[in-house]
Amino acid sequence: MFQNIPKERTFLYLILLGLLPLIFSLIYFQTKQGEVSSLAASIDDLKNMALIREKKQATNMAVISHYHDADHFYIDKYLETLTFLEPEVEGLHKTLSNKNVADDEVIKKRLEFLTGSGNMMSFSEGVVQSTPFFQETTETLVHPVEVNLQDVQKILAKVEGVTIGEYQPSPNRPQLLILDFKLERKPINERNEVFQLNLKLLKREFL
Repeated sequence: MFQNIPKERTFLYLILLGLLPLIFSLIYFQTKQGEVSSLAASIDDLKNMALIREKKQATNMAVISHYHDADHFYIDKYLETLTFLEPEVEGLHKTLSNKNVADDEVIKKRLEFLTGSGNMMSFSEGVVQSTPFFQETTETLVHPVEVNLQDVQKILAKVEGVTIGEYQPSPNRPQLLILDFKLERKPINERNEVFQLNLKLLKREFL
């Protein structure tokens, strides 16, 4: 049967047969090269994931260290003791010192409101949620308070832990996150800009 095959074709077949091992070797090499590349990519991904995890852990440790000495009663000491609208209070005192208006009940009630507990921040503590590393509590104002722009700066300095204008943060602040902040202007008079503030915080304390 092979005698009928031309010599040129027989020679070509022999060359092809001789090339088969080389072709199989190339295919095998390319397959293994692909596996090595895939393995190298997987190793790079694992390295990147480990680096990201390490950075997150370092950040978490820095945050925990920063808030390690946080005061559990920070809100009670530094937010619920703030007084607001001091220029208006001072003006009302001066007005009432005038004997012609000393018995003005409207002014007296306004002064009583501003200097009493009715216009001081009082927070209601929500359900405490705990994890192995920290606990979180929502702190919501029981009632809105009346403030001016300087009072807003004063509050934010205490909540955010940064200097705002002339107002300084207080020591040993826990991590406080603002969940809700509503400020509405009240039409009291043209001389004094007064806003009604509602505030909700998330207090996070690290264990």
